[in-house]
Amino acid sequence: MGSSLFSFRIIDAMRKAIENIKGRSGTVSFDPNIRKEMLNIPEMSQAFEYILDYTDIFLPSDGELDYFGLNPERNEQVLVDKLLKRGVKHVVIKRGPRGASYFSANETHHVAGFSVPVVDPTGAGDCFGATFVSLFLNGATPREALRWANASGSLAISQRGPMEGTSTQAEIKRFSCRPASLTNKPG
Repeated sequence: MGSSLFSFRIIDAMRKAIENIKGRSGTVSFDPNIRKEMLNIPEMSQAFEYILDYTDIFLPSDGELDYFGLNPERNEQVLVDKLLKRGVKHVVIKRGPRGASYFSANETHHVAGFSVPVVDPTGAGDCFGATFVSLFLNGATPREALRWANASGSLAISQRGPMEGTSTQAEIKRFSCRPASLTNKPG
């Protein structure tokens, strides 16, 4: 998680972890979780670039795309294509109540979000990312993993606090059977 990269020791530990994971043919997922106050730290930018060089699954929010080179025309597909050419295998863009999008070299999917009252957004992206990555790595289709991840994030925002909104697999499954919102278009 990008917001964790606030010191040289943590950046060094992250580099060692990536080397270890890749040395064992593992998968690296990266949720940048950028905070505005961190954008002026040069070491953070360098760490992000390093991580992207080894990232298999990239999980930015649509609000973080500018940091990673969204072009002046705001053409998201151009940035996604650059990331895929760079070696990122899967790009998953979190769009909050507007759902999420998945891109790979061969597939593109957009899944609608769920309409729920927002109590506290803290932890929603973490719940989304953990749900998507765990399901996807265990054989779920991108579309199925997106839908469940959207459900997980929606459940997270319906509770106050970063951990109170985490849900069981049964709760996410039950919630994901609800109709998604009508806002099914990215951007």
